Amino acid sequence: MVHPLSRQLADTAKFTSTHAILVVETETSLPWLVTGAVLMVQQACVMALSEAGAELPAMPGPGELVARVSDPAFLEQPYTAPLRPEEHRAIERVIAARNDVMHPRPKGLNLDARALPEGLFTCTKLVRHLSITQPVRPSMMDGHDLVVIQDALGLIDTSADFWASVF
Repeated sequence: MVHPLSRQLADTAKFTSTHAILVVETETSLPWLVTGAVLMVQQACVMALSEAGAELPAMPGPGELVARVSDPAFLEQPYTAPLRPEEHRAIERVIAARNDVMHPRPKGLNLDARALPEGLFTCTKLVRHLSITQPVRPSMMDGHDLVVIQDALGLIDTSADFWASVF
């Protein structure tokens, strides 16, 4: 079964937005939110780099993918992701939280949610830039998937904005 990357990204964005909404009511959605956010970023980066003809390592980490889409040597202007150093650090906090979820510790999971809203905003900014605002090739995005992604990113932003105001 072939499942296009734009459909995978749309599915991940929907999943992530659902947990972004639920996290305000139940902390059990927090691990799923950070996991979905990182996967969404990885999918958008791989899609953009692949469309640009960039060579990808066999098992690139999310931080490496973000660095590549932010580097004009890998992704030419105007497609290069416009991330400032503080935005890279914000995404790294979300990646670190996802790593804590994916690599359990004997004492359990202890995520600091206060550090994550800025990283979630940066994740949605990056995905929006790579898939909606400045896609390498507009035809890489199915029209339906594009609408789903736009709606999901808006929900994640709204939730993160509310979440940030609570802290």
